Amino acid sequence: MEKKAKEVPSLSIAESIAERTGADLPAEDPPTSDPPLVLTSLFARVVREHGASVALADGAEHITYDSLNRRANRMARHLQDRGVTRGDRVGVHMRRSPDLYAVLLAVLKAGGCVVPLDPAYPTEYLARILGEARPSPVICDDPGLLPPDVRDRALARDDLVRASEGLPDGETEPGTGPEDTAFLMYTSGSTGRPKGVRIAHRGLARLGPHSGPLDITPRDRLTQSAAFSFAASTIEIWLAFLHGATLLPMPPGLPSLPVLREAVEERGATVLSLPCGLFNALVDQEPKCLRTVRIVLLSGDFPSPGHLRRALAHTDAVLYNGYGCTENSSITALHPLTSPDDVDGAGVVPIGRPLPTVTLDVYDPLMHPCATDEVGELCVGGTGVALGYADQPELTAEKFTRDPDGDGLLYRTGDLARRNGNGDIVLVGRSDSMVKIRGFRVETSAVTLAVRALDGIADAAVKAFEDDGTREKRLVAFYTTPDGRPVTPDDLVRRLAADLPSHMVPSAFRHLEKMPTNVNGKIDRTALTVESPNNKKNRNENSEKGEMNMQNPLEGVVLQAWIEISGMDDFSTTDSFLGHGGNSLHFVQLASRLQKIFGIEITTESVFRHGTVEQLARFIEESRDGAATTSSPSSHG
Repeated sequence: MEKKAKEVPSLSIAESIAERTGADLPAEDPPTSDPPLVLTSLFARVVREHGASVALADGAEHITYDSLNRRANRMARHLQDRGVTRGDRVGVHMRRSPDLYAVLLAVLKAGGCVVPLDPAYPTEYLARILGEARPSPVICDDPGLLPPDVRDRALARDDLVRASEGLPDGETEPGTGPEDTAFLMYTSGSTGRPKGVRIAHRGLARLGPHSGPLDITPRDRLTQSAAFSFAASTIEIWLAFLHGATLLPMPPGLPSLPVLREAVEERGATVLSLPCGLFNALVDQEPKCLRTVRIVLLSGDFPSPGHLRRALAHTDAVLYNGYGCTENSSITALHPLTSPDDVDGAGVVPIGRPLPTVTLDVYDPLMHPCATDEVGELCVGGTGVALGYADQPELTAEKFTRDPDGDGLLYRTGDLARRNGNGDIVLVGRSDSMVKIRGFRVETSAVTLAVRALDGIADAAVKAFEDDGTREKRLVAFYTTPDGRPVTPDDLVRRLAADLPSHMVPSAFRHLEKMPTNVNGKIDRTALTVESPNNKKNRNENSEKGEMNMQNPLEGVVLQAWIEISGMDDFSTTDSFLGHGGNSLHFVQLASRLQKIFGIEITTESVFRHGTVEQLARFIEESRDGAATTSSPSSHG
């Protein structure tokens, strides 16, 4: 049997630095707190104080903190009976459901380290993460959805629930401390190898006593819509669970706008955590649902000033422009906005100031503090800093470095920033190939390697471009072929989607006769350009052809809606949404608009599944016919 991977508490960051530099180890006393900064300890305190309060509200199911805790304790005992001990990595491959959160707590209560595995990931990408992390067991909804070579390590959720029945439901004592790894979260790497970030208990547990201006209370209800494998989910989950608030799990996938509206108007959400693109779509189409919320926490990218102003005109909520990264246990800094006047005329929105127990500073290349308005690299320190990358000591030593003041360790984010005259941090850009796509961090070099690896591709380069109106970024792949003939975008999307998560698949492809090069013979990335998708002058023969050949009268409505949302005039009824510049946020907007037009349920998943104007129009027609048949007098016989 394969040996289980274990997370051993240690000063691995400092040791790796010392080994390479010959420096003395910095003193790193674990932060002290009463109770200690351990997720399970702080959760136990919440249970004692708010046991009868609702921890999870999912449809008709309302689970109290006491009930959730007892369920998790029973599961933890079964995991311990199976051999899970302190530091063991345990994979979790589950969709959002009340059992997901019980399993998460159970792994931590058993002393283990959670390795989140997104069921939406393609099998090949999932296999790479599993090969890196080597978790055992892997708790899953369905073992058949796992790669074949790890199914012998699978523990089906239903089997875990059944085996846990009747076991003691009192607290476990695995001996977990603040420096133990709580989560091993994977992000894309520049070499194509996923990077496993070791997030310490203290990094997330700080959100209990040190959440700063957010001031979450037991009266709050927080939506949980971020993918479990994405660091933003930890903000949503632990801001709720460490304050006795109610967590509102959203349906799997990116929530539709009607679902978000329902979460606010019917489920009573008071705190929304949204990537900037989804926030923009909500402001454009459902701004009224912001009126009753208390906090909107934005993350993922540069916010759109226009959308911020419109939102602040509709709500009394505080909008926080948030900043964070997986290597600093997600949330790091906040900048509050309470009025349209808070968004300056230049559209520059700071990320603000660090949360309590976190440091945020700008340094020059020699690690000297930058002066006001001087651009440098943003570095974070304090209790949120991760324990480094799993099994990658050189990368750890490169990115995690000693604080120049000698007081601990800093994570070098790669973000370029400056401190303004008010003392707030303002982001400027990136110093490397990392970009944010719909809130996800993506190494464009990793996507480039994936495109180059495809049969029939000679060379490739991937670059991110920003939409002028929303500041949302999209990936565009430039490529050449051995025979000089282009490959259909649909084929490229299909093959890449089998190997990469959806947020890493380019939304557009440009075939070139040859790649532009500079004087050194390297690809000249500055010469890789595309026309803005909002440029309307480019209506070409494809869109005219698509409109002339419409077979279904509904196609014209769908096509017009798509053109207005995506800004792409050169589009035919048979072009795929995803392969011609579309992304999941466009799909959210399209589903919401078509649902209003046709009066039937159209989900984001419906747009994904019926990925052209022609197919989507046919689906709408069949859905309307089905609804009419169901509601007709004869159908009730």
